[in-house]
Amino acid sequence: MMLLIAEYTARSIVLGLLVFLALKALRIEDPRLERTAWRIVLASALLMPAILELGSLSPMPTPTLSASYTELLTFSAPSPVSNESSTVVLALLSALSGALVIRHCFGIARCWAMRRRARRLSSNVHDGLDVRMSDEVKAPATVFSTILVPTDFDSWSAEARRLAIAHERSHLASKDFYVQWLAQLYRNIFWFNPFAWWLASRLALLNEHVSDDAAIDGRDERTTYAQVLLNLARRGGVGEYVVPMIRNHSLGHRIKRILQQSNVGESSVRRTLLAACVLAPIVAATAAIRSPSNRDSDIDNSDVLESGPGANANIVLPKSNPTIPLSAPRYPSASRQLGQTGTVVLRLLVLEDGSVADAKITQSSGYPDLDYAAFYETFRWRLSPGTIDGMPARMWGRFAVTFKLNND
Repeated sequence: MMLLIAEYTARSIVLGLLVFLALKALRIEDPRLERTAWRIVLASALLMPAILELGSLSPMPTPTLSASYTELLTFSAPSPVSNESSTVVLALLSALSGALVIRHCFGIARCWAMRRRARRLSSNVHDGLDVRMSDEVKAPATVFSTILVPTDFDSWSAEARRLAIAHERSHLASKDFYVQWLAQLYRNIFWFNPFAWWLASRLALLNEHVSDDAAIDGRDERTTYAQVLLNLARRGGVGEYVVPMIRNHSLGHRIKRILQQSNVGESSVRRTLLAACVLAPIVAATAAIRSPSNRDSDIDNSDVLESGPGANANIVLPKSNPTIPLSAPRYPSASRQLGQTGTVVLRLLVLEDGSVADAKITQSSGYPDLDYAAFYETFRWRLSPGTIDGMPARMWGRFAVTFKLNND
């Protein structure tokens, strides 16, 4: 499990870095397009396990010379123990993630209760929007599909009310509350991943940029809007789970952008599709990367497979070297604790010197931890290479690694 967590974390960081470089290379400055890009990254990070599983599927199995020759290797470990350091680390990670997720769920529940306690305004005033007054907010905020405003909202100037509603209307149209909920959930689960924190913060800032642009779209009232934001900032902040109109830590950057930006960019469907087309191969490439890669061997064994392995008496497949004992994969401590056992079948590319250059998992043991423990250990092995007419040749071989527990 620790290996899988580390792999998901590393892949999300690589994905974020590649997307960041792509955005810089394409010079995308429109916050709508950039927000779309990072939302795709968020969805990919949340679905990373499923993407990796799909990326590992082969569209059609190909015959290999070693199909009928699988060497069985059995490694055993002592009975489960309770003082393994990795188990403690995994338990701590899980406990903290669970506590943060529970806290997050309670925060969302408080938002729902806040929404229910708020007093609904007339729907005719704001074009059918669900706008409610609440004494629990000091500035306008979006909760689910509702706009919450402070109790003195009616005493604001007409211009300030219009700008505030236009800002929050944009949040509703973009479903920012729900995206923020997912970003915070990802951050809470992978709290040890700095990219998860950066992604949630970046999405929140881009949401405000888009809503700022929507509030002043087509109107020469940037100074008025900036003054409204400054006045609201003096009232204080709101809870972290709502989508507030004011975030004090980013207010200076927002006001500077509002006052200095000459015109507001407007994204088109074509540009949005272009950004999605650029990001799709980046996500696919990140999921397809393996350590090591899954490229085909330099010599395809299927070229010499005509009527079966027995028809080629001059070909000897790779096998273990009795003079060089193979190192045993480290039995994952969590698997030992749970009593997990099984056999994983690996397809190894063995070079002329007996080293392993590539590996593929062709049949799972049923437990990813056991599969990857065997997968990574094979690159330390030194085997007897396959031969053609007595000459060593790089060749694929199949090896079945069995994990079992000794109860002695």
